[in-house]
Amino acid sequence: METKIYKQFGTFSVILLLPLLLIFFGLFIKSGFSTDPVSIIQLFLVITFLICFLIFYQLTIRISNDSISFSLGIGLVGKTYKFSEIKSCKAVTNSALNGIGIRMLSNGWLYNVTGLKAVELQFKNRKSVVRIGTDKPEEIANLINLKLNQEPIVSIDLGLKKKMFNPMWIVVIVLFLLPITLLVSSKQETNIYTNQEGLIIDGTYGLTISFNDLLQLDTLGSLPQISIRTNGYALGKTKIGNFRLTDGQDVKLYVKNGFPPYILIKSRDNKPIYVNFEDTKRTIDLYNDLIKNKK
Repeated sequence: METKIYKQFGTFSVILLLPLLLIFFGLFIKSGFSTDPVSIIQLFLVITFLICFLIFYQLTIRISNDSISFSLGIGLVGKTYKFSEIKSCKAVTNSALNGIGIRMLSNGWLYNVTGLKAVELQFKNRKSVVRIGTDKPEEIANLINLKLNQEPIVSIDLGLKKKMFNPMWIVVIVLFLLPITLLVSSKQETNIYTNQEGLIIDGTYGLTISFNDLLQLDTLGSLPQISIRTNGYALGKTKIGNFRLTDGQDVKLYVKNGFPPYILIKSRDNKPIYVNFEDTKRTIDLYNDLIKNKK
């Protein structure tokens, strides 16, 4: 008999892990590649959720002539059990408290990626059991019991049901939408405005500068040459955050590259700041407003 393969898509795990992975990946891209503690933590979280996603997006069970084996995701976790070691197999429903993932039970171990259904393997030479999550517990239990020369349980032939939609397309669609999402994000401008107190720059790298602290204002036809991004976000024409110029000077950028003029702002307690908008008129209006309120 050829090996029988059962695959279950980890719907619950994907719904839980994929948004977290994308959120922290987006935050890491925006924060830039630096040794800043926040960036390091974000990178650690991206790697952690990526590994978890690669483990729990799918569970595969393989039944051959002499053994049953399972693997999680891309195969980072898996085990094989010989039929000669197995006493019996039955379909079970897990308690909601057992949850999803790799869990230690009161009497053994659970390996599950979604749902509450599983098969439970009982062994000849040990008391602990192994539960493996699956959406076809009766069919798998029957097949294993036949291998063990035991009576099959009553079951429904789930193999007759045809899937109209492969859940793996969810992953493909999300991964396709990720660069589009980042591209759309790069089109958004930083919210920069003034109030009665001073200049307000919103966002992750935002700050507030009092009119009293303004030392120098100027307009430039081009940006100075940028060496590296130290802790910032650069995608397409958008540059936001901390950068270093080729002359070694550290600056803050809130710009859309290629849309002059750029406003150079120097203040008492901050690095030199460069800001602009795609709309030239908005940039000039902001400059005039700052000039008018500078004290």
